Amino acid sequence: MNELISIPDKNGTVMVPKFSRIKIYHKFTGVINGYLIGSDNEKLYLIVPYYPNRFDKGIVEGKEESIYKRHLIAFSFYPEVTVLETRNSEG
Repeated sequence: MNELISIPDKNGTVMVPKFSRIKIYHKFTGVINGYLIGSDNEKLYLIVPYYPNRFDKGIVEGKEESIYKRHLIAFSFYPEVTVLETRNSEG
């Protein structure tokens, strides 16, 4: 089974498989496309592709970057992300 990574969302969390393609809307830098590789209490860790056309083909090749979760405005996933688990922190 693939490792799941948790991302805060509204009143809870969203959990998706590691290496899922994600589009992040960042407070300061705009849109960031990448592959989700990890998460901790403060940051998300991504592989940001060197070549956008390879990203569209699903080729994992790029540099590792971290993004503070407090700078997230929103995020979305690509259609191949079929495992998506949500948890509401209120119960």
